[in-house]
Amino acid sequence: MGLPEDLCHDLTWIVGQIHHGYLAASLAAVGGFPGGLKGFYVLGAAVEGVAHNQIEVARRFGIDRTVMVRLVDEMERAGLVRRRPAPTDRRARMIVPTELGIRAHQRARDALRTVDDHVLAPLSPAEREAFAAMAHRVSEHLVAMDPTRGAAACVAAEETLNVVAAAAGACGVAAEGGAGACAGDESVGDGSVGGAAAAGGRGGGDASGPADVSRRATGRR
Repeated sequence: MGLPEDLCHDLTWIVGQIHHGYLAASLAAVGGFPGGLKGFYVLGAAVEGVAHNQIEVARRFGIDRTVMVRLVDEMERAGLVRRRPAPTDRRARMIVPTELGIRAHQRARDALRTVDDHVLAPLSPAEREAFAAMAHRVSEHLVAMDPTRGAAACVAAEETLNVVAAAAGACGVAAEGGAGACAGDESVGDGSVGGAAAAGGRGGGDASGPADVSRRATGRR
């Protein structure tokens, strides 16, 4: 069934549907993880040996610091990771995977590859490569704007709305609406991964960063 003409070029709706479909399937795949997808990404950083600093890991995935502390506590209780003082800074805490955590992460990666196949089923292998490459470029652009994946894009959108509103002689009303959309959006920094995905609007919920999706879709790490 084709899309209505008015939705064929509606990026908000299209991204929202992809976001929603991937989120629903991926949450089913990693639902047993503490924190769901957030826990999976944190564990992945530990498995890959790049979780040298708990705060930096939280910043990388757009997770609020207090949420990060609770998340790692839960992961420790589940036997997936343990904390260790960083050798270069005894005040910092590394996140180190356990053998159980390494096995759990591999099972989840296998499950998420199945999710990739499900979501990208309409595309040929060549189209999947092209789609993943373009999504990767867009995500790199957003991350370069703001590593928290959302705040800078939201501010830029608000500034654009304010300029348009000023030109239309309705700056006060439009600026108030723009600020509400950005400042009131708690998906950025409240522990959700990839807050910029909230721009999809109609998809809702937590999501993985586009760069992470594109790497899994092409089998790259």
